[in-house]
Amino acid sequence: MMLEGMSEPDRPNSEKMFALMMRSPDLVALFDPEDRLQAANPAYCAAYHCDPAQQLLWRDIMRTNYQNKRGPLIETEDIEAWLTDACARRATLPYRAFEAELHNGKWIWITETVSADGWMFFHASNISSLRASSRHLRKERDAARRESWTDALTGVPNRRYVMTRLEDWFEAQRLQQEFGTHSLAIVDLDNFKTLNDRFGHEFGDAVLTSFCRDAVSSIRPLDLFGRIGGEEFLFLMPNCPLEVAQNRLNLLQRMIRHPGHSAESADVTYSFSAGLVLVRDDKDIHHAIRRADKLMYRAKLEGRARVLC
Repeated sequence: MMLEGMSEPDRPNSEKMFALMMRSPDLVALFDPEDRLQAANPAYCAAYHCDPAQQLLWRDIMRTNYQNKRGPLIETEDIEAWLTDACARRATLPYRAFEAELHNGKWIWITETVSADGWMFFHASNISSLRASSRHLRKERDAARRESWTDALTGVPNRRYVMTRLEDWFEAQRLQQEFGTHSLAIVDLDNFKTLNDRFGHEFGDAVLTSFCRDAVSSIRPLDLFGRIGGEEFLFLMPNCPLEVAQNRLNLLQRMIRHPGHSAESADVTYSFSAGLVLVRDDKDIHHAIRRADKLMYRAKLEGRARVLC
């Protein structure tokens, strides 16, 4: 494994660094762009009860630990809703740091570093003895911050979070040597008012929640997804050509339109219309949003249940 900045003669240093990470009491892990665990040291495997050889998805690692009451302490009564929220935010920042508690009572300080192509380096150290008296205040602060960025109904990022992250991402991308190829989509559920009027608002809420869970399950950790309006959503797919992005949205369309897919009613299906564009580096990010929005409305006029680009 070669590290950036190391030439071929430096390979022994790279191998020593890797060997020391494997022996470290700190938790170290590497996830690929699909969020599968590709490498981890024994400390991580012991804390999260997993084996890198299985190449498990992060969400499956967390779900299994929750079900077995071990590993990271997840305070929720609905693990699927928690995973929807967590996966929608995961890897949307190039770097983040936060505290987490394990079932064995230990507290760890986690840092996650994400490369431009979506690989994530995870590092955590034991901080159980540090500032324990103020930990509950920090937990309350972090919970309040998450709540302010989360759509209360669906659990995915809200408009405020999406727009903030989108603008930050765009400005950071413009500083890169090459801007890259990135797709952005505006998605709107079709005939949603009719669904609400016919089956009731509770049913409509269930459709929105179901769609968000399906959408989050279909995105990469590097992607950004959130609810920006009533039944309107935004997808940002970095390093993703238009044709690939269109195929991904069409797959999601087929998933939600499959008879019996919706747990709310086996007799009811729904669809969405979407406008899809490439993000341009010579315009601001809101220009891409406006172009995608116009295409989405054109898709509605042309018969709905389609992706236009």
